[in-house]
Amino acid sequence: MTNPPQAVSRRERLRAQTLQEIEDTSFAIIDAEGVHALTIAALARGMAMSAPAVYRYFPSREALVAHLVTLSYRQLAEAMSGAVVGSRRAPRARVQLVVAAYRDWALSHRRRYGMLFAERADDVPSQEPARTPLDEAMALLIDLLAAVQNSTPSAGTTGDRVLDGQLRHWARSQDRPDTAPRVSTAAILMWTRVHGIVSLELTGVFDHGTLEAQRLIDLEIDNAVGSLTS
Repeated sequence: MTNPPQAVSRRERLRAQTLQEIEDTSFAIIDAEGVHALTIAALARGMAMSAPAVYRYFPSREALVAHLVTLSYRQLAEAMSGAVVGSRRAPRARVQLVVAAYRDWALSHRRRYGMLFAERADDVPSQEPARTPLDEAMALLIDLLAAVQNSTPSAGTTGDRVLDGQLRHWARSQDRPDTAPRVSTAAILMWTRVHGIVSLELTGVFDHGTLEAQRLIDLEIDNAVGSLTS
């Protein structure tokens, strides 16, 4: 016999609603002006509540920003994983979907992306947890690239024993201990290069139209896949 679900008290519902409003208002400030504009006072004004009331939810601005950083990582990871839910496309096509979702989220949430990856002010947490929700997206990318390699007779090592050892250690940190070093290399290089392209795009480097960010990203996907099929 299963126990009936516990009823949520009115106080708990109100607290959850207020927390949601804090998150929404905080993100509205960040999206409009950047994380530097987010203060407890500004948040309180936006919610028409007192600053001491906000402190009942977060003991400091740093704690609030740390919470928002974690939420933003989760939003980005969910966008990436959601892009391939139910997809029956080939692994390479799913890699494209995951990368496209990464870029789309960054372009749609420029200041949140900057909060995650750009240099931060002294009062903004600079150390993320050992693992973040974004690691789940990296694991998804590893799995897709492994599926590409599994269909070919490619060797699994890079030819550099020291690097291979480092890559195996990294793969274990991503909960993918059986990943071949060449797959890890492809995932890391593609991720860092796509991140670099997107970051340059956000700074306006490609605004004059002489280069298309999407074509550069497609080339990086081809290079990653090619490194596993050659």
